[in-house]
Amino acid sequence: MDHGWAATRSTPTAYQLQAALLAARVLDPSGNTPDSLIVSYDQLATGGLYRSQDLQAGHTLLQRAKLVSPQDSRHVPTPALLDLCDLPDDVATELLLQELFVEEPPLWLYAAVVDDEVRWENVPQADQDALEQLLEDAARREALLMGLGRTLDAAQLHDQGARGEEYVVELCRQHLNARSRPDLAAAVKRVSLRSDQLGYDVTSSDTTGRRHRIEVKTTSSASVGRVDFFISRNEVVVGARDPGWSLVAVRRNRDGGLELLGWCSAISLTPHLPRDVSPQGRWSSVRLSVAITEFAPGLPLDAGV
Repeated sequence: MDHGWAATRSTPTAYQLQAALLAARVLDPSGNTPDSLIVSYDQLATGGLYRSQDLQAGHTLLQRAKLVSPQDSRHVPTPALLDLCDLPDDVATELLLQELFVEEPPLWLYAAVVDDEVRWENVPQADQDALEQLLEDAARREALLMGLGRTLDAAQLHDQGARGEEYVVELCRQHLNARSRPDLAAAVKRVSLRSDQLGYDVTSSDTTGRRHRIEVKTTSSASVGRVDFFISRNEVVVGARDPGWSLVAVRRNRDGGLELLGWCSAISLTPHLPRDVSPQGRWSSVRLSVAITEFAPGLPLDAGV
């Protein structure tokens, strides 16, 4: 199958996306064998616009987007692909591109979408041309990239946050084991695996048996002397009402390693929080930038003991 376009750009053209859509629409919900797909491509009436090879390349694009899965020597469309096939062509091809970029994000996308802004100078010209061919309206092209950037940021933050939480769990266990409390170390739990609505991620006792509820924030910010992180209203409300709540900050360094920055109470965050300006609007999540000097070193366990 022809992959020559991938060597020069990461964005398929409108022609290639349309070929993928045509390939998707010949798939049976129960799946097709490779041989039956070739026959279907050969017989599909496209007015000479698409060759069988183009449709095969389109099918490969569907596989790369994880919209087709192999099952018992058959190519089976996912429910998402079946739904997509019922949409108008322009909507369907745009969604195909989104699915592909989520599975195979181009490197330039991370440099192109920064702080709610699209920096087109960081998008290779070949990719700009392909996007313009797909979406003539400049505002829609920008909205597409912004949406993709937010989706990838959310996935990256989720993975980064999970690593940070596991790191803090291990630090709490090490703290308690070093103080001859293996019984308490064994009880340290990452409760965010059960629910992300509790307002904290990790629960751990200190050596006195006092229970701590720890919200973990993992940042890769390069800001000198500051800790940047997102916090939800629910986390703030829980922290304000719970004297056992604290926020522990972890930094992911450039080599991928993690570093404990320190901890703070909910009260110390209050001056940095936004205010609701009217009964009709309430903030739900905010990005804070807090001086690292406002964080006490180490863990909140046994602090002051």
